[in-house]
Amino acid sequence: MDGFESHSNRYVDDKDGNQKLQNLVQKQKNSMRNSLALHRLHAPKTQQRSKFGVVPPWVIVMYNSVFFNNCVHHPNEKKKEVDKFCIDCLQSFCSHCLPSHAFHKHIKIRRYIYSDVINRQDLCELFNCSGIQTYLTNKAKVLFLKQRTQSHQQQSSSRDYKCSICGKTLQDNTSLYCSIACKVLNIYRDEEIFVGLPLTKKPRLRQTRKGVPLRSPMF
Repeated sequence: MDGFESHSNRYVDDKDGNQKLQNLVQKQKNSMRNSLALHRLHAPKTQQRSKFGVVPPWVIVMYNSVFFNNCVHHPNEKKKEVDKFCIDCLQSFCSHCLPSHAFHKHIKIRRYIYSDVINRQDLCELFNCSGIQTYLTNKAKVLFLKQRTQSHQQQSSSRDYKCSICGKTLQDNTSLYCSIACKVLNIYRDEEIFVGLPLTKKPRLRQTRKGVPLRSPMF
């Protein structure tokens, strides 16, 4: 009888031990998952440059921000256009707000043919810019933040180089994307990452199926 009780107690102890082990494993999995998510969110610049598929979250926030409107904090000041984006605060600001972001990383947004562009050299330190079409303005190389509109396009032919995402015309065969947005779309393959803003994707060519040939009846 004592042997049966000891065997039962051992079974209960083993069961409790297995449950504790499962709880510990699950806790470690959750901790690892959270640490990986945090590691990706705050990935260092070296990792962002080395891993092609890593897109910093601030790039998505910057895309959905509106620039060159008047700053709400300095409505009566001159040069109050919002033309900067703070990477640490994840918000846009004007030159008068700069003292509040003195020790933060920020990017200057410029205008080129009525579009938001970023100096390539400034962005390359924080994001992998390979494959994005570069344009020259005021002797500076810039990148389009958003997809180019049709008004920017010249008459194109079938021999022109096209953006692999939206089909816009490119200037050379060394580029794959017309803008930063198209490169991000290529990495995520998901339009919903850009909230509320319509994006165009390159239309797929539809293959026409060859029908059954009809022959005239033989007499």
